[in-house]
Amino acid sequence: MPKMGYPGVTPFEGMASGVVGMVQHLPAGSPAIFYCIHSLVEKANELCSEVFTYETDAWKKWQGEPEPSKKLMDLLLRLVFLVDIQVLSDLMKLLAQLITKLPRDAQNIVLNELYSQVADSDDVVRKPTLVSWLQSLSFLCTKATDQNAANRKSESGGSLTLASIADPSNSGRITARL
Repeated sequence: MPKMGYPGVTPFEGMASGVVGMVQHLPAGSPAIFYCIHSLVEKANELCSEVFTYETDAWKKWQGEPEPSKKLMDLLLRLVFLVDIQVLSDLMKLLAQLITKLPRDAQNIVLNELYSQVADSDDVVRKPTLVSWLQSLSFLCTKATDQNAANRKSESGGSLTLASIADPSNSGRITARL
């Protein structure tokens, strides 16, 4: 699989340093920060879907040498503690959408990393919000996995369950609960 995820001229470390510098030094709620975060999440979404589409066991690589999707995800997780409060809720919503799309094993890796970062944090302003968000996100990841398993079972001739016949418009409500 070709590694087309990075800009051709900018090393990842330079880009990450620039993003962190921008997030820390621009005024709170700056449109540039929102744009930057949306662009990073969009690129992470592309990279993750590309990696997990072509390599079924790609999540195992996340534990070893960092892949571009893992590096970008690490940057996004680091930004949770760097962005101002006005931007944090938008970042949490975008991250939730991204994480719930990942395969179950990759979700576990990302959630464990987030739990670890939040547990080690001394930020009394963010921590209560992040703990609640992580609990909701963990529940949504479990629910999505259970629903996918039920859907596969019903497609293979198994009996229909409530999860497999749930209203498909529920997927839009995920972000509302976070």
